[in-house]
Amino acid sequence: MTGLARHIEQVGKPLCPCNFYPDPAAEAKQRRWICACDEMQKYKYCHCLLFVRSDGLPITEYLPEDHEGRDAYGVTKDEHPDRGRAMAKVLDRHQTEPASGG
Repeated sequence: MTGLARHIEQVGKPLCPCNFYPDPAAEAKQRRWICACDEMQKYKYCHCLLFVRSDGLPITEYLPEDHEGRDAYGVTKDEHPDRGRAMAKVLDRHQTEPASGG
């Protein structure tokens, strides 16, 4: 948690401490989503348990049914479903658009 706290103090956002940023301030300005992890981007699930619900549990409702997170924590609902999951929204949009013939 020290990495998150340090980034909040330095750049005003809790950039994921699992990654190295040559320029944390520039990274904080670029990123709308603060975690680069694919699971977080798609499912809003933090395997490291750095980002969790207010009760300390990770969000598991978007995970595939056979995911280890659901096995470990059950299905935990997202307290803020209107936030996050940018990659999932893009993937969903591409799946619902008709394929263009080429």
